Amino acid sequence: MESGGVSKSMSSLLNEIDTLSYDVDCFILNPKGIFMSTIPGDVNVISDERTSLIFSKFPQNLLKLLKNGFFVDAFIRKIAAFFMLFNKGFGGWILSKRIYRINKQYDLAVDYNGQHQLYYLIDYIKADKKVTFFHSDYAKWNYYYNFDKKYFPKVDRIFSISSECVQSLKYFFPSQKNKIGLLENVMSKANISKMADYAIDDELDKDVLAVLSIGHLSKSKGTPLALKTAKLLKDKGVLFKWYFIGRNKDPKLYTRLIKQYGIQNYIVIMGLKPNPYPYLKQADIFVHLSEFEGKSIALDEAKLFFKPIVVTNFSTVNDQFRNGDNATITSYNADEIAASIIELMRNQNLKEIYKENLKKDAKDNIEQVNKLYSLISH
Repeated sequence: MESGGVSKSMSSLLNEIDTLSYDVDCFILNPKGIFMSTIPGDVNVISDERTSLIFSKFPQNLLKLLKNGFFVDAFIRKIAAFFMLFNKGFGGWILSKRIYRINKQYDLAVDYNGQHQLYYLIDYIKADKKVTFFHSDYAKWNYYYNFDKKYFPKVDRIFSISSECVQSLKYFFPSQKNKIGLLENVMSKANISKMADYAIDDELDKDVLAVLSIGHLSKSKGTPLALKTAKLLKDKGVLFKWYFIGRNKDPKLYTRLIKQYGIQNYIVIMGLKPNPYPYLKQADIFVHLSEFEGKSIALDEAKLFFKPIVVTNFSTVNDQFRNGDNATITSYNADEIAASIIELMRNQNLKEIYKENLKKDAKDNIEQVNKLYSLISH
C-alpha cells in the first residue's frame, strides 16, 4: 500500500462496500505505506510477518528474513528472483506457495492484483466464488501469460478496468471471453469533494501557472519527458511551477536532470500524498505523460475537478478522453506537449469547452460494486 493506482483503486472499492451487510477481510501481503490509513476501520485487515518480509523490497529483505529465522523463505525468495529473470509466471507461482494460509471459508474471494496473488487465490483460498482483476492492457503486460492461461479458467470472473483492457484480455484468452468483464475503478464524487476541502500547508503557487502530475516519478509515467517539456516552457518565458505527486523511483536521476535543464525554480517534487485532492483542486492544468496505462485513476479523478488536461496517446487513452473535446491528446514529443500547455494557458475558450464537456461526463460509479455483490449467493 505504498503507492500506485492499484492500491488507490482497492482502497476506493473498500470504502464503498456495504460493511453493514457484508463482513470484509482484506489480506495485504505487505501492509505498509500511505494508503493503509485509507482502509475503512470496519474492514478486518489480515497480515503476516513472514509474508510481509517475503514481499518487502528485494534483495534487502533477504537479510531481514535470515535475521528473523526464516531461512527457507530467504532461499526460496532468491530462487524465485532467479526464475523471474526468464519466466515471471513461474517465479510468481513459487512465491505464491510461501504466502500465509488463511483457514476460513468465504462466500466470495477477490484477488485484486493478479500474478502470484491469483495463483494463491486458486490454490489456497476456500471460497464459493473466486474473482481476479487485471489492471492494465494485457498486450503491454503479458509477462505472466504462461501461468495466467492455466489459472484464468479456474476463476468465476475476470475483471479489468476499461473497455480497451477487457478487449485485450479477450484477445489473449478467447476461451475465457464469457467470464471477462468490466469493473471500473470505483470513485465517489461526494467523498472526493469532501477530501478536496481539507486544509494543506503547502498550497500551490497562485501567482504562476500551476501544472500538476500525479503518479510514480519514472520513465513509464513520462517524468523525463515532463522535465524536458518544463525546460522548453522555461525557454519560452512561461511563468509556471510544475508539481509532481508520487513516489520518486530515481531521485538522483531527476535531481540531475532538473539541474541540467536549469529548472530548479520551476519544479516541485512533493512526494507521496494520501490525499491529492486539495492539490488537484488548486491546479490550473493537469498533465499525464504515461507510456501505457490500464485506466489511470489519477486521470479519472482529475476529470471530476474539470481541469484542463494534457495527456499522451497511450493505447487506452480513448477510453477516457476525446481529443479537442474534453482533453488535449498529444504524441510523446516535448515540443508538442509544451505547445499544448501554452495553448491551454492562453485559450480560455478551449478551457471552457473542456470544462463543460467534463461536467457532462462527470459521474461517480459506486454502483460498480454491485457487480461483486451479484456473485454472492444468499
